[in-house]
Amino acid sequence: MRFATWILLAVATLLAGCNTTPYDRATVYYDRAQYLSDLVKNFPGITEPIVQHGRCAVTITTPNSNTGTYYFCTFALTTNDLYVMGWNGKTMKYEELANVNLSAIKKISIWSFFRARQLQLTEGQRLLGLSVTIDDGGYDDGAATERLFDTLKSKGITVVKSEGQIKPPPAPAPMFIPIVIPR
Repeated sequence: MRFATWILLAVATLLAGCNTTPYDRATVYYDRAQYLSDLVKNFPGITEPIVQHGRCAVTITTPNSNTGTYYFCTFALTTNDLYVMGWNGKTMKYEELANVNLSAIKKISIWSFFRARQLQLTEGQRLLGLSVTIDDGGYDDGAATERLFDTLKSKGITVVKSEGQIKPPPAPAPMFIPIVIPR
């Protein structure tokens, strides 16, 4: 009987730690049907038609680096610009994380590992690693990332081989210091 109680307690503890909402979906609002009107309302300067848009994750760093700052985001591609937006829950508005003028991009590449894809855009002093995610969040959408890559490639931007994934900095690890108490 005690063994069954311990098993039940262990299962309940494990299930209590389950998260039902992906973290990116919980931090960035995105409604595909309403996104364009929300974006234009928040940024009236966007006057060009939006060709592609979606939910994403972006790492922003400097060229020749593979570690940078990580954000959950949405993106909107126009004929001349790529807008990468974060979400401010306090003001309930999109905030610009990066505005990339397509003519300023020096080179692009795509990194892939199994089904994961990352589009890498290099400007003069900035490097972005962008992965498109599914609308519900939580999973990379490799096909959508490749479509975005192909669209940018068709604009005549130089394509180079990827030098590896651009990653966020590692999370701080807890430090365990053993305390020895002599008898």
